[in-house]
Amino acid sequence: MDYFYLIYRLRSILSALFYLFLISAQQIHGLQSLRLGHSFTPERNQIVLQSLDCTFSAGFYAVGTNAYGFAIWYSQTRFPYTVVWMANRDRPVNGKVSRLRLQKDGDLVLLDADGSAVWRSNTKGLDVQEAELLPAGNLVLRGSSGQIIWQSFDSPTDTLLPQQPFTTNTQLISRMGPENYKSGYYRLFFNDDNYLSLIYEGLNLSSKYWPDPWRIPAANGRNTFNITRIAVLDGSGSFSSSDQFSFNAWDSGDGPLRRLTLDIDGNMRLYSLNSQNGSWEISWVAISRQCRVHGLCGFNGMCTYTPEPTCVCPPGFQRVDENDWFKGCRLLNKFSCGANHSQFIRLPYADYYGFDYFGRFGMSIEECENFCMDDCNCLGFGYRLSGSGICYPKYYLISGFQSTEAPNDMYIKISINVSSVTNISSLQTLLPSDLGSPSCSLQSESQPQQQNISSTVGKKRWSNQLIISLVSFVSAVGLTEIVCIVLGRWFFIKAFREADVYSRQGYFSIPGGLKRFKFSELKMATNNFRESVGKGRFGSVYKGLLLPENKMVAVKRLEGVSRGQDEFRAELSMIGRVNHMNLVTLFGYCAEAKHRLLVYEYVENGSLDKYLFTQDSSRVLDWNTRFQIAVGTARGLAYLHEECLEWILHCNIKPENILLDEQFRAKVSDFGMAKLVGIGHGNNGLAFSTIRGTRGYLAPEWTMNLPITAKADVYSFGILLLELVSGRKAAELNMFGTNFVQWAFQSVREERWTEHMVDPKFGGRDMNWKSKVEMERMLKTALLCIEQDKDGRPSMSQVVEMLSAAVGGDGI
Repeated sequence: MDYFYLIYRLRSILSALFYLFLISAQQIHGLQSLRLGHSFTPERNQIVLQSLDCTFSAGFYAVGTNAYGFAIWYSQTRFPYTVVWMANRDRPVNGKVSRLRLQKDGDLVLLDADGSAVWRSNTKGLDVQEAELLPAGNLVLRGSSGQIIWQSFDSPTDTLLPQQPFTTNTQLISRMGPENYKSGYYRLFFNDDNYLSLIYEGLNLSSKYWPDPWRIPAANGRNTFNITRIAVLDGSGSFSSSDQFSFNAWDSGDGPLRRLTLDIDGNMRLYSLNSQNGSWEISWVAISRQCRVHGLCGFNGMCTYTPEPTCVCPPGFQRVDENDWFKGCRLLNKFSCGANHSQFIRLPYADYYGFDYFGRFGMSIEECENFCMDDCNCLGFGYRLSGSGICYPKYYLISGFQSTEAPNDMYIKISINVSSVTNISSLQTLLPSDLGSPSCSLQSESQPQQQNISSTVGKKRWSNQLIISLVSFVSAVGLTEIVCIVLGRWFFIKAFREADVYSRQGYFSIPGGLKRFKFSELKMATNNFRESVGKGRFGSVYKGLLLPENKMVAVKRLEGVSRGQDEFRAELSMIGRVNHMNLVTLFGYCAEAKHRLLVYEYVENGSLDKYLFTQDSSRVLDWNTRFQIAVGTARGLAYLHEECLEWILHCNIKPENILLDEQFRAKVSDFGMAKLVGIGHGNNGLAFSTIRGTRGYLAPEWTMNLPITAKADVYSFGILLLELVSGRKAAELNMFGTNFVQWAFQSVREERWTEHMVDPKFGGRDMNWKSKVEMERMLKTALLCIEQDKDGRPSMSQVVEMLSAAVGGDGI
């Protein structure tokens, strides 16, 4: 009987496997459309949407270990496939359980493993019937009459396809690296003057670099007198824009597949597909001299040609990060102010674009050197022999390049303790002999790069693998079945027990790659929560040391939070995906029994208020540091408001929530408790049951019971700017009968701000020309931020531009 039972079981298994094989064979051919209520997952990478002519595919595309994006790619290119669009480029989903679903209410939603919506089309209730990938590479949602309700063409990532309109509402953003699909540092958009521009938006500064920023638009062949703001690339390789900019591919004409891509090196290139070998060939490039792209080599770095574009550090500097040139170079030895402590090195035919005071005409090289030496904020100067000579003192060294086309010689200030050659005939003489090839990735996509990622389609390959797997399994089915039953039973029991333990501990799935700590670990790390470094509305923060890594952390212990687990889960779901240099980073969490704790990076210098309102002269911040804190805070808030896929309000901007790292760079903290809202999608604000924030920093809408939007944070930031200039605490002035806001408006209106508002703790010692320009710009920006009418306030991204403009200038 056992023998016949075994035969019966074997036949059942073979029948089931054959059925699964048929299903898989159907799935790998791809879908022509996705109907209401249907979904698919990244598991096995089999189900995809394909265009009717099989030129494009859409589906889950691996962007890392068990990390996927929902993307569109060219099916006919060689592996790795060329991705032209990605819905969730900054928020990959887990490779297991996550899914793309066309919900019955018409919304196309990308769900992560924990069920949270990472991305959605926002088409709920709009009569959507199906999703379809068109032959042009456009993913569309169609209605019951066949009309297009939503399309991916309206939200490009880094690539523009033929016939895809580029408008005032769209932009191209480069990706971070060859294997990193996250948003990078470069952006193509229609600027406020109505013409196409490329801009570098780096870690601390931003600057436009194409078309030539030192020329007026007309000199660049651009027309600013148009309101249409539209551009398009056709199938023959011809590009035309409403600002009169146009170009044609070098191989113009119908035939090859094409794409216009903003590459990782900040250059925009048109590519044509070579159908014979499946590779892309450049058929047009925006910037022929790659070193003219801003920010390539970071702060202090210099782009030069060897003959390929290459990043190097000047003498007296070293790379900050061996794997990332965007972080630039740092001084080997910091210099002190004065000729006895610093010296200049000369880089011929070199310049750092912009960020200077202004051109000082008629100065000799000695006068220029003395001027920069006496100014502690001057980091170097460009000098141009034109008639009697022009001097350009520099206060930031970024976007550096060396070329025979450069009009200047560049003189950089370094420590006198660094031995260096003062007259360097070529920057390349300073390169180590073993560098040889370019030191940074300034190559285009036409140069193949290996990527350890997997993609979907490939019918023949998958079919062969399935057949081989089927034959191998059948040959050992008897033994395998017994082993599987035994192991399955064991794993089931173990998983059940672990699930029960996790449920009793309050465990739930958290996205973002956060580490889960035991309460005993954090208790030991903080020495039983002995050293408190701060206390907020939701609990206290303790200093801790994690072993064996010897990593210093700040542990936030939540206390007295209503619906504690919900609040905790909401904060983790937001912060786990937030990543910006001006925001405090969350490392992990603890959810054990009643304990709710968050583990953050430890920020060395504590909060801004300890330096801004102190009477200790040794802790007083100089103006340059204050200005950089303002810009850094603005960038962090702009990221929360406008760049996160799920935008975040802070609701409690004040000096106590601005932390300062070892280099006194700003890091915004305590934003995790703010409620998550979808600004700009029909939501005019969020109503809170209680006032969230601190008196003195609250926008008028809080007390008037009006909807709260991002403009409430802008108001609080305006108060913070006034405090940075004045060194006075808004709440204390209000307490003693002086209205802080009215006092600021009156001082600026009467042009008495230099006497009344400048912090007397540093007085006139920092009041050079640059400081006055920055202070005045900061005050005017602050007054715009604290307008009573929220609609009159700028957005945080506009605030960043206003503050950055305070240090602008031309160095070419």
